[in-house]
Amino acid sequence: MRLTSFVLPRRPSCRRIRLREMFAVSLLACVVVFAVGAPDARAREAAVIYGARTPISYGVELEPHLVLGTDPPGYGTGSGVGFGVRGSMVVAPEGFVSGLNDSIAIGVGLDIGHYSAAWGGPGYHDQCLHFEPGPNGTSICTEVTSNGGTYNYAFVPMVMQWNFWLTERWSVFGEPGLNLYFLGNHGMGLAPALYLGGRFQVSDRITITARLGYPTFAIGASFMM
Repeated sequence: MRLTSFVLPRRPSCRRIRLREMFAVSLLACVVVFAVGAPDARAREAAVIYGARTPISYGVELEPHLVLGTDPPGYGTGSGVGFGVRGSMVVAPEGFVSGLNDSIAIGVGLDIGHYSAAWGGPGYHDQCLHFEPGPNGTSICTEVTSNGGTYNYAFVPMVMQWNFWLTERWSVFGEPGLNLYFLGNHGMGLAPALYLGGRFQVSDRITITARLGYPTFAIGASFMM
């Protein structure tokens, strides 16, 4: 006989409010970061998207950041916070499009996040984490989440970064790829990764960088070397 998962009552609405507040704060931080200096940038900086070379001459970008994620792949549920680092190496300074100020980099990183099902917006469901073979071809559940559980994730994103340089200080990028993840005693898996982000240059070789996507959001600083 196979033990199926069971449903616990939803947490009070304050849990859902907490999740909304977390996302509101993260999105507000991204807006503030990219709003700072924007009027000045529009007034003083000419567009460099056509024909110009990358305003920052660099070969490697190192980016420590804070992360926020929700609805992770694998057995985990809920939302989580953590920290990470991303390294990107430029492989095509001229990019894909002739006459356009774009560039291509390959990025690899490591993000560590602590997730809790209690932080999930729509409530949570306990589920079986591990089955053992039983008699007559059946399966027996030997480990079940408790109150949704907590989970420690390690993500290893592997992406292609396509950069577009808009002005001397502003750039945007897209990052399709894959995310290798490790979930404690529950092994590892592979999930798709897709991010959209942007940078605002605050010094010759330092930018503030924000990234929205799956499975994590991030905001941090990039050091261009």
